[in-house]
Amino acid sequence: MKAALLLLIAGAFATTPPQHSWTLVHARRVLEGKTYDAIDASQSDRPEYQLRFSPRAAKSLDKRFVFAGLAHDAFTDQDVRVRFTFKGPGRITDFRGPAADSSQPSFPIHATFYYAWYPEAWLRDPVFPYSDFHPSLDYYSDYDTRIVREHIDAMLYAHFDAGIYSWWGPDGYPQTDQLFARYLAAARTTPFRWAIYYEGEGYGNPSVEKIRSDLEYIRDRYAAKPGYLKVDGRFVVYVYGSSEDDCAGMATRWREANTVGAYIVLKGFPGFRTCSAQPDAWHQYSAALPEYDFAPDAFMISPGFDERSEPSPRLTRDVTRWRSDIADMVASNARWQLVLTFNEWPEGTAVESAQEWATPSGYGAYLDALHDLLP
Repeated sequence: MKAALLLLIAGAFATTPPQHSWTLVHARRVLEGKTYDAIDASQSDRPEYQLRFSPRAAKSLDKRFVFAGLAHDAFTDQDVRVRFTFKGPGRITDFRGPAADSSQPSFPIHATFYYAWYPEAWLRDPVFPYSDFHPSLDYYSDYDTRIVREHIDAMLYAHFDAGIYSWWGPDGYPQTDQLFARYLAAARTTPFRWAIYYEGEGYGNPSVEKIRSDLEYIRDRYAAKPGYLKVDGRFVVYVYGSSEDDCAGMATRWREANTVGAYIVLKGFPGFRTCSAQPDAWHQYSAALPEYDFAPDAFMISPGFDERSEPSPRLTRDVTRWRSDIADMVASNARWQLVLTFNEWPEGTAVESAQEWATPSGYGAYLDALHDLLP
């Protein structure tokens, strides 16, 4: 009798569901309870996500424990449509995310120089903020994913094809390399593209070996991403320069270093057109004049130049003149049509929206003009 009772009790426990069985209600509660890291291994670029689910979004999990709906990606501050199986005790499998936009722009390419230097660059001891202007997004941080997304939206509004991203190397300062992956990820499903602006050349003479190593790093870490800018399948690298550059030094070093097939755009110097070591294209970087004509390679325009520490602007802002400069740039038919700059606030060359030129569109007078006049 006692043995039979023990068997009966054991049988009852064997058939009682565990307290936290993997029911749909429980699974939905678990889904909305934390952030999930996910990689889409089905796509060649293997995009990574940091997924969050609201209670409403969690209801897209069906009775088969398959989720097909919108999630919020905290890495890019975007809602993304995803599909996966959710297995107990809370594991995402068979993950699929949105397809990349695999397009690349064709010439003429409209691009702007971009700075992920903030919040560091707002302070130049003892001055804060180190700018004569007041950005509409306030004195922001590029570590804020919302800022990255809103900047890309603003550049798309202005009909830019690409941003030329100030880059100080894998271990440089500001720590732009640490942030670049987020910019590429945020552009992944859009037609907007990014290229690196190699700053180190402007402040030294990196060796052929150093340049080659950095180009290999860019190729291996970034160039295969859908958000990276390419011309004829070659990844684009812009190169800053100094007043001491010449053909025998800077241009020759870059030609010898580029064994990885990068598309190189060097900064011009006196006599650059007759240099035997010609890159793929030339550009100019100086915002003190409204226009620079390097056609057929490039045409550059600047909205103004008002450096915080200088007593008066080198180039005064004038939206009417700016609209004329845009028209001249478009008429040039140059392959690269470049704006100096999107957000170099310390030098006062930004076209990003500011309180001083805010408009009802939310994008400001300078981006409004680009929106109206760029094709």
